Amino acid sequence: MKSNDCGPRWLVLVSCFLSLGINEAAFIGAERCKLCHRSIYVSWKATAHARATESLNLEKEKPTCLPCHSTGPSALPGVQCESCHGAGGDYWPPEIMIDPAKVREAGLITANQGICRKCHGNGLPGHAEAFEMPGGNPLAAATH
Repeated sequence: MKSNDCGPRWLVLVSCFLSLGINEAAFIGAERCKLCHRSIYVSWKATAHARATESLNLEKEKPTCLPCHSTGPSALPGVQCESCHGAGGDYWPPEIMIDPAKVREAGLITANQGICRKCHGNGLPGHAEAFEMPGGNPLAAATH
Protein backbone atom coordinates (compact mmCIF):
# COMPACT_ATOMS: atom_id res chain seq x y z
CA MET A 1 0.00 0.00 0.00
CA LYS A 2 1.38 3.43 -0.93
CA SER A 3 1.89 5.95 1.89
CA ASN A 4 -0.62 8.35 0.32
CA ASP A 5 -3.26 5.61 0.02
CA CYS A 6 -5.25 5.48 3.25
CA GLY A 7 -7.12 2.37 2.19
CA PRO A 8 -8.44 0.26 5.07
CA ARG A 9 -6.53 2.30 7.70
CA TRP A 10 -8.81 5.24 6.98
CA LEU A 11 -11.92 3.08 7.35
CA VAL A 12 -10.73 1.68 10.68
CA LEU A 13 -9.95 5.18 11.96
CA VAL A 14 -13.31 6.62 10.91
CA SER A 15 -15.08 3.63 12.47
CA CYS A 16 -13.17 4.20 15.70
CA PHE A 17 -14.14 7.88 15.89
CA LEU A 18 -17.75 7.23 14.91
CA SER A 19 -18.02 4.58 17.63
CA LEU A 20 -16.95 7.28 20.09
CA GLY A 21 -19.68 9.58 18.78
CA ILE A 22 -17.24 11.98 17.12
CA ASN A 23 -18.58 13.69 14.02
CA GLU A 24 -15.99 14.31 11.29
CA ALA A 25 -17.86 17.37 10.02
CA ALA A 26 -17.48 19.02 13.43
CA PHE A 27 -13.67 19.18 13.14
CA ILE A 28 -12.48 22.42 11.57
CA GLY A 29 -8.68 22.18 11.85
CA ALA A 30 -5.99 24.43 13.28
CA GLU A 31 -5.90 26.59 10.15
CA ARG A 32 -9.35 27.94 11.01
CA CYS A 33 -8.40 28.43 14.68
CA LYS A 34 -5.40 30.43 13.45
CA LEU A 35 -7.71 33.09 12.03
CA CYS A 36 -8.28 34.44 15.56
CA HIS A 37 -5.54 32.71 17.57
CA ARG A 38 -2.49 33.44 15.39
CA SER A 39 0.14 33.69 18.15
CA ILE A 40 -1.04 30.42 19.75
CA TYR A 41 -1.02 28.76 16.33
CA VAL A 42 2.54 29.94 15.59
CA SER A 43 3.72 28.72 18.98
CA TRP A 44 1.94 25.36 18.54
CA LYS A 45 3.52 24.84 15.10
CA ALA A 46 6.94 24.73 16.81
CA THR A 47 5.91 21.88 19.15
CA ALA A 48 6.17 18.11 18.85
CA HIS A 49 2.36 18.00 18.92
CA ALA A 50 2.25 19.77 15.55
CA ARG A 51 4.55 17.09 14.11
CA ALA A 52 3.06 14.05 15.88
CA THR A 53 1.82 12.42 12.68
CA GLU A 54 5.30 12.72 11.16
CA SER A 55 6.66 10.48 13.92
CA LEU A 56 4.65 7.54 12.56
CA ASN A 57 5.70 5.21 9.80
CA LEU A 58 2.25 4.85 8.27
CA GLU A 59 3.40 1.82 6.28
CA LYS A 60 4.16 -0.09 9.50
CA GLU A 61 2.18 1.58 12.31
CA LYS A 62 -1.22 0.30 13.30
CA PRO A 63 -4.21 2.57 12.64
CA THR A 64 -4.77 2.58 16.38
CA CYS A 65 -1.82 5.01 16.64
CA LEU A 66 -3.59 7.71 14.63
CA PRO A 67 -6.10 8.88 17.25
CA CYS A 68 -3.20 10.09 19.45
CA HIS A 69 -0.94 11.23 16.60
CA SER A 70 -3.57 13.06 14.55
CA THR A 71 -6.84 14.96 15.02
CA GLY A 72 -10.36 13.83 14.25
CA PRO A 73 -11.73 11.03 12.12
CA SER A 74 -10.18 12.36 8.92
CA ALA A 75 -6.77 12.26 10.65
CA LEU A 76 -5.83 15.92 10.37
CA PRO A 77 -2.04 15.95 10.76
CA GLY A 78 -0.66 16.43 14.25
CA VAL A 79 -2.24 16.95 17.65
CA GLN A 80 -4.21 20.04 16.73
CA CYS A 81 -6.32 22.40 18.84
CA GLU A 82 -9.38 20.16 18.70
CA SER A 83 -7.52 17.17 20.14
CA CYS A 84 -7.62 18.96 23.49
CA HIS A 85 -10.46 21.48 23.10
CA GLY A 86 -13.00 19.29 21.28
CA ALA A 87 -14.36 19.54 17.76
CA GLY A 88 -14.81 23.23 16.94
CA GLY A 89 -17.58 23.03 14.37
CA ASP A 90 -20.14 24.43 16.80
CA TYR A 91 -18.02 26.87 18.80
CA TRP A 92 -15.64 28.49 16.30
CA PRO A 93 -17.83 31.36 15.05
CA PRO A 94 -16.66 34.66 16.59
CA GLU A 95 -20.10 35.53 17.99
CA ILE A 96 -19.87 32.35 20.10
CA MET A 97 -16.16 32.51 20.93
CA ILE A 98 -16.49 35.95 22.54
CA ASP A 99 -19.01 34.69 25.11
CA PRO A 100 -17.52 32.25 27.67
CA ALA A 101 -20.91 30.76 28.56
CA LYS A 102 -21.95 30.28 24.92
CA VAL A 103 -18.63 28.74 23.93
CA ARG A 104 -18.83 26.17 26.75
CA GLU A 105 -22.44 25.38 25.83
CA ALA A 106 -21.34 24.93 22.20
CA GLY A 107 -18.74 22.33 23.21
CA LEU A 108 -15.40 24.02 23.90
CA ILE A 109 -13.51 21.82 26.33
CA THR A 110 -11.13 23.34 28.85
CA ALA A 111 -8.03 21.22 28.45
CA ASN A 112 -6.87 19.38 31.54
CA GLN A 113 -4.39 16.71 32.53
CA GLY A 114 -7.01 13.99 32.05
CA ILE A 115 -7.15 14.83 28.36
CA CYS A 116 -3.36 14.58 28.12
CA ARG A 117 -3.39 11.22 29.89
CA LYS A 118 -5.54 9.69 27.14
CA CYS A 119 -2.34 9.51 25.08
CA HIS A 120 0.47 10.25 27.54
CA GLY A 121 0.45 7.42 30.01
CA ASN A 122 -1.11 4.85 27.72
CA GLY A 123 1.42 2.19 28.73
CA LEU A 124 2.89 1.76 25.26
CA PRO A 125 6.69 1.48 24.92
CA GLY A 126 8.35 4.69 23.81
CA HIS A 127 5.47 6.88 24.97
CA ALA A 128 5.85 9.53 27.66
CA GLU A 129 4.42 8.09 30.87
CA ALA A 130 5.46 10.96 33.10
CA PHE A 131 5.30 14.58 32.10
CA GLU A 132 5.36 17.76 34.12
CA MET A 133 2.72 20.39 33.81
CA PRO A 134 4.48 23.76 34.14
CA GLY A 135 3.04 26.41 36.48
CA GLY A 136 0.75 29.28 35.45
CA ASN A 137 -1.32 28.07 32.53
CA PRO A 138 0.31 24.63 32.34
CA LEU A 139 -1.33 23.30 29.21
CA ALA A 140 -0.83 26.48 27.22
CA ALA A 141 2.84 26.58 28.17
CA ALA A 142 3.36 22.93 27.26
CA THR A 143 1.43 22.75 24.00
CA HIS A 144 1.05 26.20 22.48
